[in-house]
Amino acid sequence: MLKNIIKQIWNQRRMNGWILLELVIAGIFLWSVVDPMYVLGVYHFEPKGYETEGRYTIQLGYYGENSAKRDTTITVDGMRNSFLNIVRTLRDCPEVESVCLTQMNSFPNSGGWNGGQYYADTTKVNNKEHIHTGHYSYLDFEGGNIFQVYGMKDALTGGELVVPADAAVRNLHFVSESFARNMYGTIDVVGEKMYDHRKNSYEIGGVFKDYKHTDFQPSYPLIVKILSDIHTFTYMHYTHLITFKLKEGVDAEDFEEHFMQEKAPYTETGNYYIKGMKSFDRIRQENATENGIYNVIRLKSALAIFTLMCIFLGMVGTFWIRCNARRQEVGLMRSMGASRKGIVKRFLTESTLLVTVAYVVSLLFLVHYAMEGNMHAITGNGEPEFAIINPLVTDVPHFCMVSLITYLILLLIALVGTIIPVKRAANVLPADALRDE
Repeated sequence: MLKNIIKQIWNQRRMNGWILLELVIAGIFLWSVVDPMYVLGVYHFEPKGYETEGRYTIQLGYYGENSAKRDTTITVDGMRNSFLNIVRTLRDCPEVESVCLTQMNSFPNSGGWNGGQYYADTTKVNNKEHIHTGHYSYLDFEGGNIFQVYGMKDALTGGELVVPADAAVRNLHFVSESFARNMYGTIDVVGEKMYDHRKNSYEIGGVFKDYKHTDFQPSYPLIVKILSDIHTFTYMHYTHLITFKLKEGVDAEDFEEHFMQEKAPYTETGNYYIKGMKSFDRIRQENATENGIYNVIRLKSALAIFTLMCIFLGMVGTFWIRCNARRQEVGLMRSMGASRKGIVKRFLTESTLLVTVAYVVSLLFLVHYAMEGNMHAITGNGEPEFAIINPLVTDVPHFCMVSLITYLILLLIALVGTIIPVKRAANVLPADALRDE
């Protein structure tokens, strides 16, 4: 049967040649649209490495020199104690499970990003063989830790990441699994040493699962440091942030309302007060809006839908006309005893072969296109842009997956454009089909 179908396609090569050309062009255009949407989707649905439900940040306010409420007698130690007392007050709330005092930008979807370079040994410092990584820092204060508050998991066990009681004293650093794999080739690196550009050594205290600082970006190597004390100065409420996690079963909306109305006004201590609170989900939405990520997604989605509709209508129309033009052939096949099912199967096989051959030709162009650095990648603002490096060397699965998705879409469109007119033609009596011609 397959040999007869191939012979039939060849006999109608003039008509099929134009169809093949249309499919080749459609495949190339469709691939270029599927690629950025695939990238956005992959990074959006990639595990974040942290939890958002019931997680909040607290924004502190400060009574400055022009404020009537300013306490001019407070000392530096008094400022520190006032700041930490607010942390204690929040921790003592019955709805709160855990509280952590972090440094600026040490929370997901924050507006900034702290980073640095690290080396596996001192010889690589000299050779400049480093891994660039992000930095999170939190204060070792009365048991609160960032892993518990954010819901970050141990990469080795999948459970809670245990922080030794003397972690701050030993200056232990905790690393993400991507950092560990890139640096050492494994995630079993607890106790290993790493070095900064000054050749200072740090011991790895644990490995946590990959973490996405921004939802619409891929996970990036990350190091979490533990501070032994707070950096005390007038504007430390800008450089330090209180984050906390609610207990299971607590109504988040109810908590937000009554906390800001009933408890926040009475937390003033020294020159600090609670100005507001934001959930991790709200921070995520605000970050995406400010960076124009939602606009990018809407634009790319609209372009993808428009392109898909154009290709769909064009291809369906082409295959519809192709099938209707062969009503006489269908009638002849029916008069010779061919079943309706057999005729439909034959035409669907023809369409599949045409799409497959055309897409193989398209791939010859697409491979070259991708090797020139035109495959998409996620940039810092979450917008897909052309990759700088050769993607076929670094991301063959990406290319293959986009190609497979594109092929399946093309095939589906061709089959839809074929099956309806063929079924209609196969249901017509042979004599009527021959007479219509």
